Amino acid sequence: MGTHWARVIACDLKTQPNEKRCDQMRERHRLSLKPCCPISGNPLEGSFIEIEYSAKDCVLEVAALREYVDSYQGGRGDVRSMEGMCQQITQDCADVIGTDVKTKAVLNIAPEQQMVVECSATATNRHHKHPVSDSP
Repeated sequence: MGTHWARVIACDLKTQPNEKRCDQMRERHRLSLKPCCPISGNPLEGSFIEIEYSAKDCVLEVAALREYVDSYQGGRGDVRSMEGMCQQITQDCADVIGTDVKTKAVLNIAPEQQMVVECSATATNRHHKHPVSDSP
């Protein structure tokens, strides 16, 4: 079908064009979370993160988003905490789609607690553009 320009963060997050078939669209992704902390094994089963934004020119591509969130299992780079994971996911999503993003993570943690982490981020200019093909 051709090539369009999509933004990519660390070769992980990708976007696809917003089709703009209506005046405004809010998008909310809800993804289950796997253990992030290599020491405690937190968060536990049933934990999730919601990523919400008002779509502008592009939206998050869902398969790449799933892979990106899963890459935090056991820690990612210098991010080892659940709070750090939520903060980094929020900022990276904002940067790649170029708009404000809010996240809410509901984390089941040991010992027998639930923690809710809410973050917000404004897009910075830390993204890179790469062509992404529409065809297989």
